[in-house]
Amino acid sequence: MVGVLAVGMIALAGCGGEPAAPSSAAAGPASSAAAPAPTPASPTSAAPVATPAAAEVVAYTVAQPKTLLGRAPATEAGIKEQGAKVGNAWGAESGRTTVSGAYGTTGKKNVMLFAASTADIRDPSAFLDDVAAQGFAKYRFRPVDAGARGAGRCADATAGATPTTLCLWADEYATGIIYFFFGAAADADRLLPQARAEIEVDKNK
Repeated sequence: MVGVLAVGMIALAGCGGEPAAPSSAAAGPASSAAAPAPTPASPTSAAPVATPAAAEVVAYTVAQPKTLLGRAPATEAGIKEQGAKVGNAWGAESGRTTVSGAYGTTGKKNVMLFAASTADIRDPSAFLDDVAAQGFAKYRFRPVDAGARGAGRCADATAGATPTTLCLWADEYATGIIYFFFGAAADADRLLPQARAEIEVDKNK
């Protein structure tokens, strides 16, 4: 079963949480929709686990990085608006950690949007497959390396002149979405693990 968390993510597909693909002009985003941004309705807090090599407890949370893949936070009104749209649509239960952000510029063609929340997911791979199939059936997701833990999926979400790749990740601690625009869209499979590692961080560090 998809569960409450996935149901919330799937529901956003029809709730106006779709960011517009940014145009290359400095004026801001174009009007064409890039992709629906899923939202966890009720993620739970991260559960600590003991590392096998040491008894110390390791637990992860999500945080808004100062930069994302070297990109500074967006300053263009249109890009910031799209980032806020993704973040507002993401949603989470009271007491859960939720973050979002917009980075890069249309001038440099390096825009990225993301949202993420802490979560408690027993089977990350099955979870993402359910979300992709039930909430984003028009996209063809492929399994990708999400990094040290969990699972990742990416799909071409281009809906206009701006190349766009939509990526999802999930593990037992958190779940999130990242939109890669322009040149990064073609390299999203490689960029996802690093971007995710900058958003989902060890609480003890």
